[in-house]
This record gives sequence, structure tokens and C-alpha cells, in this order.
Amino acid sequence: MSTSERGNGRGSIDHANTIRAGVFGVQDGIVSTFGLIMGVAGAQISAEAVVIAGIAGVVSGALSMGAGEYVSVRTQRELLEAGAQVRDHENVNPFRAAFANAGLFVAGGLVPLTPFLLTSGRPAVISSTIVSALVLYVTGAALTRLTKRSPWRSGLRMLVIGGGSGLLAYLVGTALGSIVG
Repeated sequence: MSTSERGNGRGSIDHANTIRAGVFGVQDGIVSTFGLIMGVAGAQISAEAVVIAGIAGVVSGALSMGAGEYVSVRTQRELLEAGAQVRDHENVNPFRAAFANAGLFVAGGLVPLTPFLLTSGRPAVISSTIVSALVLYVTGAALTRLTKRSPWRSGLRMLVIGGGSGLLAYLVGTALGSIVG
């Protein structure tokens, strides 16, 4: 596809869908992995359990997100085709969306997990929180190069939604740790 076709909107639907899937993947990778490991850390379970839970969460999340993205895009494509008159440039590529989503889920999931691979306890919790918050904010702000929105607002939106989810999971883990442990 030529650059002029992309500039005229042709093919840009697939490109935009791939970006959407990637943004969803990286944000969900950070948020769900952060929430999972903070929940386990909040329950005062061993550092090894936090790492195992984090790695298992990244792998299972990436597989689930990639598969779900593929099935949903494939279903969307089939629904559009059933409605007829869908031109090739209006279709989206389910493989591209699935790989963007799963791959960036892994990248996002490694953000909060890495501090736990390098240290443990309070330093890992603090480092994971800071680096996750920073990456969420920067990712949201960076997207505005494509969306032409306010970087401050977009970054803050991603930080508040993602950070709030992680904080809630930490509090739930802490409460469950007190009840079960």
C-alpha cells in the first residue's frame, strides 16, 4: 500500500486497529501484572511467590489477550463481510492485532515485574509502583503524537485508570493476607 493511500485513509483502519490493540496490550500488561504482583506482595507472601505469580500472569495474560484479540478482530471482519460491500482496505488484520496486543502485553507486564526480579520486599514494591506509574503516564502522553490530544491529559488518564487498579489490587491483597494468613 502506498503512502498516498495511507494518507487518504485507505489502509489506515488496519494501522489504527493495530495501534489500538498495542495500546490495549501495553496498558493491560502493566495494570494486570502490577495488580497481580501487588496483590500477592500486599498479602505478605514470599518474594519467590510474587515473581512466580508475575511471570505466570504475564504469560497467561499475553496468551489470553492475543487469542482474544485475534478472535474479536476475526469476528468483526466476518460481521463486516456478511454485511457485504467491505473493501480490502477497510478490513483489519487479526494476526497483526493479536501480535501487537500480546507482544505489548508482555512488554507492559515486564515493567512492574522487573523490580521484583532484581530485589524484593518494600524496595521492589516502591520501585515497581514508581516505574509502572511513570510508564503508564509516558505511554498515555506519547500516544498524543498520533491522536493530537493534550499529552498531560492523556498521560494522566492512563495513570489514574491504571494506577487506581493497581492500588485497589494491593489493598485487596493486603486484606486477604490478613484474613487468610
